[in-house]
Amino acid sequence: MPRLPIPSDTDAFSEETRAAVRHIQETRGSMPPPSSYLTYAGQAGARLSDLVEHLRYHTSLTGAESELAICVANRAANAPYIWNAHTKLGLKAGTREEALHAVDTYGPLDGLTADEAMIIQFGRELLEAPKVSDEIYETVRARYGEKGLMELTALMSVYMMNANILRVMDHPAPPDARPLTPR
Repeated sequence: MPRLPIPSDTDAFSEETRAAVRHIQETRGSMPPPSSYLTYAGQAGARLSDLVEHLRYHTSLTGAESELAICVANRAANAPYIWNAHTKLGLKAGTREEALHAVDTYGPLDGLTADEAMIIQFGRELLEAPKVSDEIYETVRARYGEKGLMELTALMSVYMMNANILRVMDHPAPPDARPLTPR
């Protein structure tokens, strides 16, 4: 059970929280965690929701690339709730099972497409290494340009923040969730 209830537009919550809840419901049609939890911090929840919406659906990355990047971030964060949701969304968007398996198991990248391997390697360096190498930086920049490089960086980074919010709230994955391979 989560440590705090997901806020709602009721008198049990501050007006600032309620305004953020209304914004998320109007723009997203639901109250997805972790943006919903961040409404305890008022407009931060609404702004996080807007940022996630933009980075997922309004960038130069394809849906399959975005979902793979999100899965890389959530594997690095060991975030089972988001991993479960985005592996399903990724498969629907065209992310290949082979790429998800490599992400989940920290497996080798040979056998993947060049773009899959690049996204996974970039994420591994960005989120788990002390520095992004010049080689992967230049590879991503050459493939996506400066705009796509920053979009990919921001997408992975915002999902690390999402994972941290869910960890603090102890938000569980559903009982039938696709499990992460133990590290």
